[in-house]
Amino acid sequence: MHMLVTPMRRQGVALTPQERRRYQAIIGNVMVNSETSLDLGRSANVARIDVGMPLDPDPLPRLLDATLAGMAHTGFVLSGIEYIDGCAYAQSWWCRLE
Repeated sequence: MHMLVTPMRRQGVALTPQERRRYQAIIGNVMVNSETSLDLGRSANVARIDVGMPLDPDPLPRLLDATLAGMAHTGFVLSGIEYIDGCAYAQSWWCRLE
């Protein structure tokens, strides 16, 4: 699903509404699949953003144990865990229509 995506946390700390508004939203296809996560050592729902070519790096770390936290007419919030340099952090993505 082609969306504007804004992360709502930085290393587990919630961004203020002003910081979220200033953040340059990422445009891409939000994809959620069940797959085996090496970080978790088990199967998990994993969300990622596909921005184009298959070999391009993901613009945001993958969201592990992704769940739908809220939904409205124009968008939704996915919440889960992201791993950055071996550390796990809480993260949520605000996904909305362009």
